[in-house]
Amino acid sequence: MTPGLASPAVTAPEPLAMPPALAMPPRPERPLSIWQLIKSRGTNSLALCDEGLFEELVVERRLLWRKVFVVCDPEGLRRVLIDNGDNYHVHRLKRRQLEPGLGSGVLINNGALWRRHRALLNPTLDHRAILPDAPALIRWTEILADHLADWPAGEPINIGHAMSVLLAVSAGHIFAGAEDEATVRPMLIRMGKYPGRRRMTDYLPISDWLRWRSRQIRAEAQQWYPLIDRLIAERTRPDYAGGKDFVWRLVHTSTREGDRLTHQEIRDEVLTLAVGAIETTLRPICWLWYLLALHPWAEERLHAELDRVLGERSLAVEDVPKLAYLRQVVDETMRLYPPVPVILRQAMAADTVCGHAVPPNSVIVIAPWIIHRHRRLWHDPDSFDPDRFLPENISARSRYAYMPFSVGPRTCIAAPMAMLQVQIAAAVLARRFRFRLVPTHPVEPTGWNTLRPEHGIMVTVERRPGAR
Repeated sequence: MTPGLASPAVTAPEPLAMPPALAMPPRPERPLSIWQLIKSRGTNSLALCDEGLFEELVVERRLLWRKVFVVCDPEGLRRVLIDNGDNYHVHRLKRRQLEPGLGSGVLINNGALWRRHRALLNPTLDHRAILPDAPALIRWTEILADHLADWPAGEPINIGHAMSVLLAVSAGHIFAGAEDEATVRPMLIRMGKYPGRRRMTDYLPISDWLRWRSRQIRAEAQQWYPLIDRLIAERTRPDYAGGKDFVWRLVHTSTREGDRLTHQEIRDEVLTLAVGAIETTLRPICWLWYLLALHPWAEERLHAELDRVLGERSLAVEDVPKLAYLRQVVDETMRLYPPVPVILRQAMAADTVCGHAVPPNSVIVIAPWIIHRHRRLWHDPDSFDPDRFLPENISARSRYAYMPFSVGPRTCIAAPMAMLQVQIAAAVLARRFRFRLVPTHPVEPTGWNTLRPEHGIMVTVERRPGAR
């Protein structure tokens, strides 16, 4: 097929009149009691979201001696995340879990320290910095596709396992270039699950110095110091001849005034980005295959676009912006299954949000899982419809109704890297395969740090007719 010409034989099927029910945990009719919350141990934040949260734009509640505000109103989100963002710090529940290992990392800090690190880090992870890695990401995805082509027909595979291998390799390349990719991969895989599941002691007001868990978290992070120190030392040598990978950019980033990250701050930021380098990207790419398998009409539209844009050739970097429907599918996937389902903030001083008086130390819950499915913000919010992200539909709604990577100054700094990885993986693999769900395998979304399928997503691999 000649690139740029549509195939006259391809006609995408229409959406079904009765769309399939998508996987989600049961919603309690009423708010859970304190005892029910304790019993849940915070293992699935999605299961704590009762029906009322999807009806009202600001819900005010009390948890023990703290006021809790669940904010979905676009004006309220703008107030908390942008207009008065300095008043709303990363909640101490997240800080106390991660601070022993991540120290000054941009993910968990606030105020002047956060602003300084963010200013230094922004150019190291923006679209221009990541784009040179795209050819390697395409190459690694093609290698995975070759392995999947040899997978026995009809034999189930956990698509998350296959995608995690791909993302570990590609993230390793982004971090440390081709020469050190394999050496940093174990760190990325381990830190992707850091610091592990929550425990009851994480919620108790115990000093960090008295918590054995804090010492364990610190030791787990510090075991990677020798590797990071070697990478830093190599990239500061005058005769360094390697590429300008992420670690190199961290070492050499500076402000106009000459401010640079210290050696310890570079360690902290390497480990901070490693925490989300695989998991945050892995989740949407897994849910994307789940949704396409349930909606063959969308899968056919995507295949038609890939055939039209690529013809007989392989994906190139410049093709990615041309794949408009692919981007719509990715966006709709992250609307239904946002990578980070819940964001917690703590009010440092009194404020007013959408007419609600917010006392100091109140907990602010910003939950993309709720916002993206809110009945006052979206039509038929629990159904899959990529056309929600046509340009005219995007412009007709508030920018705060969709926030898979948050919004405002604290937007996820690695969002350009994640989006590029997801789009490349989806384009290369969808061009060659269809993934079919194993009907007997349960799919159960579970959310806390990221939104994952609790038991994985099992699929069989089908080669597309005529795919090379």
